[in-house]
Amino acid sequence: MNQFLAPIISELQKNIRLRLGMWLIVGLLMSYVILVLNDYQLRLKRDYQDALTQLHQLQSMTSQSQWTQRVQQTHELLGQWQARLWQADTKGLAQAMFQSWLQEELYFAQLAEPRLQVETTVEVANQSLWQVSAKLDAVFVSKRLYNLLLVLSTHPQLIVVERLEIQYSQVKPKFSLVMSAYFGRP
Repeated sequence: MNQFLAPIISELQKNIRLRLGMWLIVGLLMSYVILVLNDYQLRLKRDYQDALTQLHQLQSMTSQSQWTQRVQQTHELLGQWQARLWQADTKGLAQAMFQSWLQEELYFAQLAEPRLQVETTVEVANQSLWQVSAKLDAVFVSKRLYNLLLVLSTHPQLIVVERLEIQYSQVKPKFSLVMSAYFGRP
């Protein structure tokens, strides 16, 4: 080991430019380390301030006395939301009920060339719900489509219009409507 270091040490003692270069490299490395540590300290300080702010918010929330009122309001809202769900005992019955209701509304809307496709009932993940989706294709007549959308939006049970596409063509303008109904599982 001494045989390896001896020529380097003797060269450093002889050459002043080599010593200055080595000190410059050491200085740059030390400056870089200091800057990195400073950035790390600032990030830790920022994280600490964020955690402290969150702690103060949680403490202020725990000191509030309206929690029982909020629980009651939440249960009321949940009851209102559940009242808007369709009711069916089985998946097949849910699909049949929605399809039957849609066909009746399509008859009253007097849409031209309606094609209704009702999908199989699926379970909504992590919920006690069933979702029945349907796709309607028909000739676009604005007044009739408006009346159908009005029926969908004012129906007491929950119906969600997921997509509406209107395609204008030179022959016949058409529309495509995708909607879903949600059923509470027994």
